[in-house]
Amino acid sequence: MKRYLSAVTLALAVSACSSPSVTPVDVVTETTTPRGLNVIQSSSRGTLPGGGLVGEESAVAQITATVESVDLKKRLATVRTKDGRLVPLKVGPEVKNLNQVKKGDTLELDFVESVEFEVRKPTQEEIELAGVELDAGAIAQKGEKPGAAVISERIDILVVEKVNTKKELVTLRGPQGPVTVKAKYPDNLKVLKAGDTVVVRSSELLAARIKPVG
Repeated sequence: MKRYLSAVTLALAVSACSSPSVTPVDVVTETTTPRGLNVIQSSSRGTLPGGGLVGEESAVAQITATVESVDLKKRLATVRTKDGRLVPLKVGPEVKNLNQVKKGDTLELDFVESVEFEVRKPTQEEIELAGVELDAGAIAQKGEKPGAAVISERIDILVVEKVNTKKELVTLRGPQGPVTVKAKYPDNLKVLKAGDTVVVRSSELLAARIKPVG
């Protein structure tokens, strides 16, 4: 699973059993691509009450487009992005209010990915939920402007199997077997040892909404 591999890689950024010299980090960056995609990334680090390292990595991708046409029979909406591209979007039958979308309306899409890390022993509840994908969604009620949101959450428990400080590599074992990756923050490897566990909570959110023209 792509998100699982992402979580494993990000977990290396904070892996440590106990680090009294951890410096708190709170960084936010924002960029806009030539095609109009706005990306906000944040990174934070701190320590748990027991001294273990905790952190979060998140990214928010936002894009807006203008509705050019709506074909109700084919349930097809064509939107124009900020860089002028025309993109056809197939609208599923679960969206009840497509007839309210008009030319000139603005479509806003947000995609949020977040991974939280805690280097500690997992609770019994986390052990039971590990590897289970929890999904939830909501759509606009009839009569409202079309909109929808889908969220997916997952807990993974990773165990450190091997640390190679010279090559800045760590081997972690998770639900899909062992994975060896390059450490994002090599200094953390100095306090990392085989047998350490990292509790990873990852989530994804996709939200779409329509803003009427004018």
